[in-house]
Amino acid sequence: MKIGQIVHEADLHDERFDAPEASGLDVIVSGLSLTLDDEALLRVTGSVFDGLYAFKQRVPAPGRHPA
Repeated sequence: MKIGQIVHEADLHDERFDAPEASGLDVIVSGLSLTLDDEALLRVTGSVFDGLYAFKQRVPAPGRHPA
């Protein structure tokens, strides 16, 4: 799934997948990790990942039209 590819690229930066969203996700999570403790980071990033998932479910892939 595309979400897994985005997270993989944001975490590993190995260019295995074409996931341009990974840069933004990495900046957001890295920035939050500088301001939150681990427990708070897990709570907040849960919402970030839920939002990313919801967005990717709602927006059609390039070349596809919404149903």
